[in-house]
Amino acid sequence: MTTEKTPKDLLIDKLSRKLDFAEMEERLLHVTYNLASDKLYTIDDALPDLIRIIRLLDYEQESIMGDISRLEGEAFEQNE
Repeated sequence: MTTEKTPKDLLIDKLSRKLDFAEMEERLLHVTYNLASDKLYTIDDALPDLIRIIRLLDYEQESIMGDISRLEGEAFEQNE
């Protein structure tokens, strides 16, 4: 049984994804700025934030690829 997402659900998904990317961008800018400008902020301080950003990007990539696979499956089902 395929659960169809309503336009409202799709909008919420898209907005959430955009907010996730905006959050990652903000964190990356914060880390980069601190590394460039603050002599006390070291690479060791930045690593946890960078690892978190990489994990979030990986989760987003998995989600996007899952959406693509699902949409491809639906497209092929309609063509049969």
